[in-house]
Amino acid sequence: AQTLRARLGAGQLGSRKVAGRDIRLLPEASAAANHIRLTSAAAAEGMVLGRRFFAVVAPFATVQDDIGLAVLRSRWRGETGPPIYAEESAAAWLAPVLGEPANIVAEKDLLATLAEQPGALAILPFDHLSPVYKALTIDGVNILSNRLDPADWPLVAAVTLQGPDVAILGDLPDLQEAITPATNRDPDRLTTLIMTGVTAMARGTAEKMEQKGYTYPAAVISDTLRAADITHVSNEVPFIQGCQVNNTYMNLILCSDYPYWQALEAIGVDIVGLSGNHVNDFGREGARESLQFYRDKGVPVYGSGLNEEEACRPLRLEHNGNSFAFIAALAWWPEEAWATATEPGACYFYRNYEKIFDMVRQLSREVDVVSVELQYVETYDPWPTRDQVEEFRALHEAGADIVTGVQSHVPQAMEPYGEDEPGGSGIIVYGLGNLFFDQMQSWETRTGLIARHTIYDGRLLSTEILTTVLEDFAQPRWATPEERAGILETIFAAAPEKGRLPPPPTPEPTPTPISGGEGTAMQAAPPVPASETPIADAARPGPSWPAPEPQPQDHFWLVRPTAPDANRLASSNYGFASTAGGRYRVHHGVDIMNPTGTPLFAPDDATVVYAGPDQEPHVFGPYPDFYGNVVLFRLNRAWRDEPVYVLYGHMNTVTVQSGQPVRLGDPVGTVGMTGIAIGPHVHVEVRLGGTDYTDAYNSELWLEPLPGHGVIAGQAVTSDGRAWINGRVFVYRLDGERRLYRIIPLYADDAGIHPDPGWAENFLLADVPEGDYELVLRLDDRQFKQKLHVSAGRTNYARFVVD
Repeated sequence: AQTLRARLGAGQLGSRKVAGRDIRLLPEASAAANHIRLTSAAAAEGMVLGRRFFAVVAPFATVQDDIGLAVLRSRWRGETGPPIYAEESAAAWLAPVLGEPANIVAEKDLLATLAEQPGALAILPFDHLSPVYKALTIDGVNILSNRLDPADWPLVAAVTLQGPDVAILGDLPDLQEAITPATNRDPDRLTTLIMTGVTAMARGTAEKMEQKGYTYPAAVISDTLRAADITHVSNEVPFIQGCQVNNTYMNLILCSDYPYWQALEAIGVDIVGLSGNHVNDFGREGARESLQFYRDKGVPVYGSGLNEEEACRPLRLEHNGNSFAFIAALAWWPEEAWATATEPGACYFYRNYEKIFDMVRQLSREVDVVSVELQYVETYDPWPTRDQVEEFRALHEAGADIVTGVQSHVPQAMEPYGEDEPGGSGIIVYGLGNLFFDQMQSWETRTGLIARHTIYDGRLLSTEILTTVLEDFAQPRWATPEERAGILETIFAAAPEKGRLPPPPTPEPTPTPISGGEGTAMQAAPPVPASETPIADAARPGPSWPAPEPQPQDHFWLVRPTAPDANRLASSNYGFASTAGGRYRVHHGVDIMNPTGTPLFAPDDATVVYAGPDQEPHVFGPYPDFYGNVVLFRLNRAWRDEPVYVLYGHMNTVTVQSGQPVRLGDPVGTVGMTGIAIGPHVHVEVRLGGTDYTDAYNSELWLEPLPGHGVIAGQAVTSDGRAWINGRVFVYRLDGERRLYRIIPLYADDAGIHPDPGWAENFLLADVPEGDYELVLRLDDRQFKQKLHVSAGRTNYARFVVD
């Protein structure tokens, strides 16, 4: 009414002529010949000027899916409980539809109000939906459906024009513009995106497809998946013409024959993510064949490519005015699955870490929805790992609206975000489980999730969780209501607490090989002895810690162990004095990953103290064969009268002998994965004063930084000189905007590691590009900040004193 008064009479009840007639807005409707009314859309008469759709919502982690309209009306009026709250703007609109509401709440307080009252629901405008809510169906009708008939949805209010002069007044711009937009649910601005879990049409699934038809896996669920505007599949294995079915136990060389495409075609697949670690199971030529297969089908793919640049390139799409960018990467082994500069494969996450985060930040400014999927560490638990939570959250905070794990063979937790949370509105889907895969060995592997995302007018409104159960090694069906409730309760219970990381896992068993073949074997992680397992995740003051010297001096004596054309960066996932989130024992060195056989060179002029296997009587780890093949150097120069030793571990071949003198850059062997290595790399360790496992110092304070890069070292201590344990330092780069660069843990509490005598550090990040940074120390819920300029070629120091 106020809008109309302003338009018709500049704030007064003025008049104007339209088609020769005097038109006035009267203060009392009873005297008017023509009426503007707010009514139920179902009862609307005359000309409809505008409609508003409303949704019934619960908190996201709710098992209830549906509510009947009769029950809804009763609870809306307060006649039965639990209550249904009207969001403020919904209250007046819905009075003609449901009657006067008994409970009204401001939208900003809505989620907290629902959380305080189990079973309570709310009604809010459709376009105000958020991933933190679950939209319920009403008598089986779904407001999120892209095939909704508006006449079937009961919660629609309409503004109508009624009377003898509708034909004249209906063209009046003031009336048309007063109700803007004409609807808050325009189907031409709505997109449904379905994303699915692990697909590997091989082994037992392939056997069933050969017996029962190529569309057999899709038979039950195809109608729902095909109805989406964009249907996504994460396909782990290559398409190889004439691929033979090999259903032998634990066969891990997987492919799909060309006719198996019919199963994906039946579900209406539009895009395919290729970040799986089996994409190169049939070699680089097999990968090329598979990529060409998709091109011939005209199906867009991402996550793999003919080279690394193509594999990491985002896929951009647009539908109904909503723009999308899809990114996929592989964050796991084997290395043979990773694309190179010239060879096909999957985009390796850690080699392209900064590039991917930069892409996410840039794309979040260019498109409406950024979707990132990672093939992460393969797990069989509903709760995500500590590292998974940390890295998936970092992607969300960088600007990804949807972050999806496509590695898990069981359903994992989901984590929705609202507009006022870090990273803004969006959702993390830690793992969807299997779609088309033969894992019938347990109930957990048989169950799966399908995420159906609703995007409206450029914003992710909602994520629905569809639940499946695998039958007959090949065919998923929809879960029964009882099965669905159990699946949902499991993943909701597994959700990590917002703002905190999950506790470290329990110790792992003794490492054993899980696949054979020299140079390609993957082994379990080093076990964490019970005595070394952290007992709590909370930050706490630890041992007494030395203070830094007044003017500590750099000692970058060592060159990198690999040539300039190989990788020279140490892994940031398992740095010195780290436990990789509690998964492994405390690390005494750094790992530089390269393919098996990559040449290794002497770090300085030195004498080879020992070269050979890490076995009695020459054991350099906590137990025999920990480091596999090792070379231990004693540098020709001492530091403060102390001998300096450098150890290379996990080598494939050793080409020097004990007692042999070497010069800087002399070849000494090759990269391998002997000992307890989980992938090919060289472990580089510095030991001062002695050769024992407990004489370890951070080798990144000895390795010369890469050109244009420096080192960040620092302390987080109490005022009485105790080191903080279980904290993290978030490093933000300041180059016109504040961007998360790295997250580094404080040193673990372990008597076998030592801070540098000069720097006395208990956190360190090497090879940091020169520039300005902000360091944020997080100790549980507390944060402490300071700025730091990183100069190239030197150690740059920060100190936090926190009680």
